Amino acid sequence: MQVKTLLKLIGLGLALHTAAPLSAQIAGESPELMQMIKSANEHLNKGSYDHAIALYQQAIRLAPDNIGLRKDLAYAYLLKREYSNGRQAIAQVLGSPLADEQVFQIAAAIEQAEGKYGKAKRIVNDGLKKYPNSGLLHNAMGNVLILSSKSTKPAIEKWVKGAAVEPKYPANYYNLAKTLFKEEQYVWTIIYAEQYVNLEAQSPKAVEMRKLLFEAYQKVFSNNQNKPLPNFSQAAQREQQKKLSFEEAFLQSINVNLSTVADEFTVDNLSMLRSRFLIYWHNNFAHKFPQSIITYQARLMKEGHYPAYNQWLFGASENSRDFSVWIGQFKEAYQNFERWKNNNPFLPQMGDVAIRL
Repeated sequence: MQVKTLLKLIGLGLALHTAAPLSAQIAGESPELMQMIKSANEHLNKGSYDHAIALYQQAIRLAPDNIGLRKDLAYAYLLKREYSNGRQAIAQVLGSPLADEQVFQIAAAIEQAEGKYGKAKRIVNDGLKKYPNSGLLHNAMGNVLILSSKSTKPAIEKWVKGAAVEPKYPANYYNLAKTLFKEEQYVWTIIYAEQYVNLEAQSPKAVEMRKLLFEAYQKVFSNNQNKPLPNFSQAAQREQQKKLSFEEAFLQSINVNLSTVADEFTVDNLSMLRSRFLIYWHNNFAHKFPQSIITYQARLMKEGHYPAYNQWLFGASENSRDFSVWIGQFKEAYQNFERWKNNNPFLPQMGDVAIRL
């Protein structure tokens, strides 16, 4: 794997380096120091790693006890691929009682970048002993395992556990959606990709997830052609219905409504399919298989915002011209949806059904 790709992977979940979080940690420090930190962060975000490193070092001399600065310095070294210097920058903090989740994550990422997967695992495991409910550290462990294991199963299990213990942490959903799409697990791609988009709508990765979500629905549609016909006996059908897994129930709820996209796979037709899916799911499976993203969709439908939500989810990424036309025709409806969504954000739950491997 190329180093650039590796750094992109291990960077998932690392906090954006801006002045705001650090300011909170060093309230009361001099304006000179605050300006230095702001400038360092700007250089880091632009890829000017030498300038950022020099400024972080200078800031640490002024505020030697600030953990945030040590993390930023180590992260800058990681991005510059100076792993020995990064290891040295984070080592003292890693060995202190003040080490937080990000300290363990960055320290493990440095080892992972050098291919020292065993050491990276040990560091993350130490972090998980201290922070067992950390979605960030479960995500970090999954990132190590996806590179060091022969199968994707160990990494998927860690990302699922991360989503379970800290449902609001988004990076686990992103990794799950991407990996499960490659594994042709399209139902779970749909679930996790939509969760990520709702949690990180402004992230550049949300654009990628919107496209992946649309493509996963297309895969479900195309794969339906190879499905066996249902039993003729109604009694056998009812008995079979009781034994359905979540994935099978989801596919059944899709398949009985596929006529909505039979002529053309457009955003409008997919929106109709998803609307009919919700009605069928509510009548047959909602109580048996709790899933917060489906419950959230049902709330949107009840409030009259589901068409606008589907345009928000798919429109701009699939056909920007059609999306602009739709917005022009339904401007007030879209504005009402945006206000409602701002006041009613999606909140994933710990009790969600999850993929079983």
